[in-house]
Amino acid sequence: MRIETIKRRISDWKARRNRRRILVLEDLNAGYIPVYKVASTSLRNLICRRQAERFYPQWQDLKLSSLKKRVERKIRRSMGVWRTRRFGQQHFLFAFVRNPITRLYSCYLDKVVRTGKQGKRCSLCGYGIETDIDFENFVRTIAEIPDSAADKHFRSQYFQIYHRGEWLVDFLGKFENLDKDWQRLADKIGIDESPEIYRSTGAGSELDSLPLSLEAARKIARRYQKDIDLLGYRKDVDAWLERKAAGEV
Repeated sequence: MRIETIKRRISDWKARRNRRRILVLEDLNAGYIPVYKVASTSLRNLICRRQAERFYPQWQDLKLSSLKKRVERKIRRSMGVWRTRRFGQQHFLFAFVRNPITRLYSCYLDKVVRTGKQGKRCSLCGYGIETDIDFENFVRTIAEIPDSAADKHFRSQYFQIYHRGEWLVDFLGKFENLDKDWQRLADKIGIDESPEIYRSTGAGSELDSLPLSLEAARKIARRYQKDIDLLGYRKDVDAWLERKAAGEV
C-alpha cells in the first residue's frame, strides 16, 4: 500500500472521529481550541511559552522550540463533542476564526507554494494535490472534498466549535480583528501576554486580490457556506462575488 494512501486513510479516520484538541490553562480556568490557519501557531506558541514558565522555571533560558512539544503534551486534551461540552461547563473556552476563503488561500500558500519552494513533498498529496497546482485548481479540488474526509488545515471551522445549533466556545474572536479581539479575551480571562504573528503566509484578509475565476469563487463559497453564514462573513463574501460578476476584480 502506498504511503499516500495510508496517510489519507489515517486523515479520514481522524476526521470522522470529530475530536478537538484543547490547550488547557488550568490556572486561568480556560481552554483554547486551535483552528488551523487562523494564527494557530502564534496562539499555541503564546500559550506554550506562558505555561512553560510555570511548569519548567528551571529551564527558562531554553528556546521555546526546545520545550514546546513537552509543554503541549502536558496541557493538551483530546475530546469529542460530549466531553467538550462538559469541560466547557467548568472552563472558559475560546477560539479564533477567519474568512474561510482567505483561510484557504493561506493554506495553499503554506502547504503548496512554500512546500514547493523548499523542495518537499506536499502534505496534501493524498488528495491529489501537488506543489505545481495553481490556486484555481486547488480550489476546485478542495470544493469536492467533504468535511468528513478533509484535512484539518482546510476542514470547515464550525466543525470544531459548533454542534447541532450550539457553540462549544464562550468566546469567538476573528483573525481580521486579532489585536482587538485578543485584548477583549485577555481582559476576560486575565492573561497578560500578547500573540506575536509567526510564519505569516501573507494571505491577508483581502478577497479581491485572490487569483480566482468567478466560477471557482462561487464554487468555493458554496463549499464553505456554513462557515460563511455561522461566522458572520456572508455580507463580505456576497459583495466580493458581486464585484467579480461585474468584472470589477
